[in-house]
Amino acid sequence: MNKISFLKINSTIIDDIIELSVEESQKQLIANNTEWLVEASFNDDSINYGIYLNDKPAGLISLIDPRILDSHDEHFQKEHLYVWRIMIDHRFQGKGLGSQAINFSKKYASIIGLKGVSLTTMDKEKGNALSIYQRIGFIPTGRRLDDEIELIFGLRNE
Repeated sequence: MNKISFLKINSTIIDDIIELSVEESQKQLIANNTEWLVEASFNDDSINYGIYLNDKPAGLISLIDPRILDSHDEHFQKEHLYVWRIMIDHRFQGKGLGSQAINFSKKYASIIGLKGVSLTTMDKEKGNALSIYQRIGFIPTGRRLDDEIELIFGLRNE
């Protein structure tokens, strides 16, 4: 059985996570991990986790709790954990890690008392993840943010 774990990014694992990358055809959809982690280092509101499969680095997920932001930002649903970024290394795609990472975000949201999870995706780009998100229960809100479609997932205990 595969063991999936989520480790908070720290100096011990950051080099492993930086080395991960998506397929060449997906690179227009997401910043590389070095750029991503540098940006995240200047964003005190995000929490970043390495995704591991059988103790091997396989991906990265960044989350933002909108309640801790200094001021309200229209990019966030007030009562929903925001999945800022998610990436699965090209060697580990198709193994259910993206769905497991989203499930991790749902559990995280529930634990910290939020009503659900929100995210955006580049729905106009080839190879986007819109259908994947919809298949696992996310619903478009009708909003577009930075030319991306916003999706939301409500936890059952709302």
